[in-house]
Amino acid sequence: MATIVPKLELQDITDGDLEEYALDKVAKITAAASSFPGLAPTTGEVGTKANEYKNALVAADEGTKAQTSAKNTRRSELEALLTLQAQNCAEIADGDLDIYLLSGYEAKDVEGSPVGELAKPDLLTVDPTDNIGQLKIDWNTIEHADNHTVRAYTDEADPEGSLIKAELVKPSKFTMDDLPSGTKVFVDVRANGGSEGHGPWSDAGWARPR
Repeated sequence: MATIVPKLELQDITDGDLEEYALDKVAKITAAASSFPGLAPTTGEVGTKANEYKNALVAADEGTKAQTSAKNTRRSELEALLTLQAQNCAEIADGDLDIYLLSGYEAKDVEGSPVGELAKPDLLTVDPTDNIGQLKIDWNTIEHADNHTVRAYTDEADPEGSLIKAELVKPSKFTMDDLPSGTKVFVDVRANGGSEGHGPWSDAGWARPR
């Protein structure tokens, strides 16, 4: 069967429409739950993050710069969860497009795609900063990547089960905020795009945020 590559184009969705987009996927996957066993992130996790984003969006309306920044952070986190969920739906569907489309996510047409599977990133550094709950993460640039998913978790053997947060970013350097202070936090990265929808996860790095 052909490989299914999710098509999200989240950058084209306005702030006001993103919550509705997320909740639409929650509803459709819930209705077809038997087709997506073991899905991660779960519909509950996406629904909770969509609600957090909605609250941040309301607060940012004519709010302070800090509230706008918080809204942008919640949006990035929601986009990352949606990207992970769409990719996992494609993995579970295992080439069956009819099953995948039950999720509500769209798929790219990859016929004749000139780009193969993306390379595995090398995680160069994971370092705490002078700020509480913050890590600075650096990795090598991956050719043909649309963007990257950065994932933070507490159990190296179970990233999905111990996920703290995931964010969707374009550059190959990123500072992740709101991490648990003093806790050993593992981080890995993968590039999104190419014929498979994403490349493999990098080896994990770790650090303890201040």
